[in-house]
Amino acid sequence: MKRLLETLAVLLVLGLLPAFAQSEYPAPDRDRDHDRAYSGQYQARMSSDDQKEFNENYDKWQKANAIASSNRDYHHDDVREFQGRFSKEDQKHFDEAYEHWVDHRRKNDRDDVAKDEGKMLEIMARYNIPRDVPYDALSSGARGH
Repeated sequence: MKRLLETLAVLLVLGLLPAFAQSEYPAPDRDRDHDRAYSGQYQARMSSDDQKEFNENYDKWQKANAIASSNRDYHHDDVREFQGRFSKEDQKHFDEAYEHWVDHRRKNDRDDVAKDEGKMLEIMARYNIPRDVPYDALSSGARGH
């Protein structure tokens, strides 16, 4: 019964989603002259000092945004940094948990998948390895051992 209610709720939301997505603004092709007039309307209202300050702040924002983006993807770029950190014993436990995790995922055994993942994450946490580093990159099989 709970599953049925969840399914109906999802279908209701998906059915209403197009209505919420509709905009009151005209499509860009319909009124190009209006769009040009609207955008030009505000360009001349900023003083040269204000424009300069805006540009400086915008440049700072762009640089900060680029730094934040590159840090977010850092671990996906070079996971080799985290390989080989485990002690021999922890590597053995991680490999066992990883093999079981792969097998349980194949069988769609969610409870055992969660247990195996918990074991791997526990070992990763002891070595300060971020959660977003793929498990297969940390298993011995990824390095040909």
